[in-house]
Amino acid sequence: MSRLIRNPRARALQGHRAGIASRALAFAADLGIAFVLSTLLFAGASLLWDLFFSDDLAVPRPASGVSAGTIFVILVLTLGLGWGSTGRSIGNQIVGLRVVRADAAPLQPGQAYLRAFLSALLPVGLLLALVDRRNRSVQDVWCKTVVVYDWVPEVVHAAVPGPTPSVSSAPPAAPDSGQSGA
Repeated sequence: MSRLIRNPRARALQGHRAGIASRALAFAADLGIAFVLSTLLFAGASLLWDLFFSDDLAVPRPASGVSAGTIFVILVLTLGLGWGSTGRSIGNQIVGLRVVRADAAPLQPGQAYLRAFLSALLPVGLLLALVDRRNRSVQDVWCKTVVVYDWVPEVVHAAVPGPTPSVSSAPPAAPDSGQSGA
């Protein structure tokens, strides 16, 4: 089932390079999701520990370095997994973006995780998109990627013609000799 893009401006932007506002909003959503997952991880681990090894239930506050490191790792894992599989993180899905290679092919897993690591390590690298003519961030330049608007994935993929089936040039099979194996 194909969905239609009803908004004419959105239809015109489909497949074009995304701007900084959309990209920043998607990254903020991904960062918020990493924060929530980190909080749930710490709370769950603490409650399990208290359930089995303690007499009272308490959720201690982890050290800021541990908390920041955990959020960083979760952010890299979720971004890398999303970009390496579908080209979308959860934030990209919400905003309607997709990360592809410069030749419009899907990212390789290593390329996706390198981009995720750089995005989590240098989020200010997105500011390069303000002055770059092609809306590229530092991560895009280093990893040779592009972020495009992609609200309805099947529209983009339907526009790319697939390989045409070729007619087999193999000679026809030899006729059966009529002998049976009975």
